[in-house]
Amino acid sequence: MDYVLAIDQGTHASRALLLDQDGQVVARSLHRTTLVRLPSGQVEQDAGQLLASTQAAVEEVLQALSATQRDAVHACGITTQRSTVIAWQTDGTPLSPAISWQDTRGHRQVERLQGKASDIRALSGLPLSAHYGASKLHWLRQRPGLPADLRMGPLAAWLLQRLTREKRFAVDHSNAQRMQLLDIHRLDWSEELADCFEVPLEYLPPCRPVLHAYGTLHRQGIPVTALCGDQNAAWYGSGQPDRNTALVNLGSGAFILAAQTTATAPAALLSSIASSDQTQREYLLEGTVNGAGSALQWLQDRWPDEDIQQQLPHWLEWVRKPPLFLNSVGGLGSPWWCQGPAPGFVPDGDTPGVAEAAVAVAESILFLVQYNLECMRQQQELTVLRVSGGLSQLDALCRKLASLSGLPVQRMHDPEASARGIAWLATGCPREWQTPHRPESFAPAPDTALADRYMRFIEQLRARVDTPVNE
Repeated sequence: MDYVLAIDQGTHASRALLLDQDGQVVARSLHRTTLVRLPSGQVEQDAGQLLASTQAAVEEVLQALSATQRDAVHACGITTQRSTVIAWQTDGTPLSPAISWQDTRGHRQVERLQGKASDIRALSGLPLSAHYGASKLHWLRQRPGLPADLRMGPLAAWLLQRLTREKRFAVDHSNAQRMQLLDIHRLDWSEELADCFEVPLEYLPPCRPVLHAYGTLHRQGIPVTALCGDQNAAWYGSGQPDRNTALVNLGSGAFILAAQTTATAPAALLSSIASSDQTQREYLLEGTVNGAGSALQWLQDRWPDEDIQQQLPHWLEWVRKPPLFLNSVGGLGSPWWCQGPAPGFVPDGDTPGVAEAAVAVAESILFLVQYNLECMRQQQELTVLRVSGGLSQLDALCRKLASLSGLPVQRMHDPEASARGIAWLATGCPREWQTPHRPESFAPAPDTALADRYMRFIEQLRARVDTPVNE
């Protein structure tokens, strides 16, 4: 029996999973991490904590194995937060916190570059945004006292260097693209984009395919054969997906992924790299909702005495007439690509009870997801939705998504889609790869009240935000 190790360093936890050759989880470990929100859109994590929690999760999983099992672990894949950046010295010593994908401290540079937005989009596949890595790397580069042996780039590159015996300095195409410095057509760093953002390319790691020999784990000697962004890896959580399936991953943010069948993505959506090797590449259409789990946290901060997470399943079942919540937590992602109005309930100044407020926030997540699905269905026929991530465990939310979209919703009982996806990639994309359980299915059913709230939600956004870029 052969095994594959999956390392998933996410926003709120570092995970390690060991899977067998059939895709079944043999052992798992999770270590929580801390996210720090500072003024002016700054969101950080302690780099040392991210590394230590990752190492601890790996050690716990492998210690649970017999010596024979440990010797049979033939591959490892690493998946990380995309758009999170860090600066470090050549010996791996961090010179900065990990600046989160949620961070927008580079917004002033982004504002100055608006005149070049279309050129940046054409080269990078991404709309100009402070959520991506380039403006954060520019901010890091401006800090005084940086040493001559500076390295910086995606979190994935630093973790790879610290976790491998070879201290490998490299990054994969999917994580590199979220820096907004990668030429998505050539799959290498772009001098033109680097000049726009004033980020010297000599500090960045070399770009490599997602499927690549990345060295061996420092303590265990396991070959690292795949490196990938977390949402890209989640696309493969159940193996090779059907081209008419869309994945909706509901975590701190929500990401909507579907196969990209045309040469370029429409302006409303992103073009992402699903996977690549030495000879070929696969692209994805991607929509993004910044305020998913983070929007519920926004609400929790306003009702600190309520356990919103615990009570939300019940509230979703019995609250029938929630208000509308204009969900711009973290800014509006696709297809608006702007900061948007301040988050708040409609009508303005309305202060609902906590139950009604929580349901309104939860529905707003679905409304933003649905609008992205409508954009995707103009490009690609969709016949089924797969859902993953923490919020996907809410039955009522899955039912509402099926009703809104008119599509069947399939939920896997194992929510660790990113870890399972990177394991599948690392072990060579096997055809025989069993999902942990049969998916639970939610059939679409008419819900006129929900559809009416959705239409009013979109009308309210249209009244307060410029027309979406797809119109």
